[in-house]
Amino acid sequence: MFPMFQELAPHDQQDKCGHHYAICLDLKNQHFEVLDSIHSEADSDLTTHAEFFINNLKETWNRHYEHSKVQIRHFLIEYVATVKQGNTTDCGFHALEYFAKWEGRVVPTISTATVVELQKIHTWNWLTNEDFNKRSGAREFMEEATL
Repeated sequence: MFPMFQELAPHDQQDKCGHHYAICLDLKNQHFEVLDSIHSEADSDLTTHAEFFINNLKETWNRHYEHSKVQIRHFLIEYVATVKQGNTTDCGFHALEYFAKWEGRVVPTISTATVVELQKIHTWNWLTNEDFNKRSGAREFMEEATL
């Protein structure tokens, strides 16, 4: 499974906003699966981004594993139907759930309550991380981020 980040304003050096989604290489069923909580197969921004990555992966695989009995150049892309999020900010939490729970059959159910719980868990892990808290300016960073 590959975590994907799509810049929303790639030509603006100040704007680092983006979109997270997942691509899975399914060797057993011989295809790629794209899981996205905002876009569908009808969205050319998604398909262009996903296909660019997949084509590069196929080329790299062929270059490094050309003598392998497993070849992926013929694998098709399946855009998996997922529940779409109700806002533009929770795609990262949806992607984390795809990584944790995707088994190639049932799309994980991700509700608003799930996202809220993940926000609590990840915030707690971040705030209690010793390495983060030893960094100079960690407290100021948190105070600025929560104002």
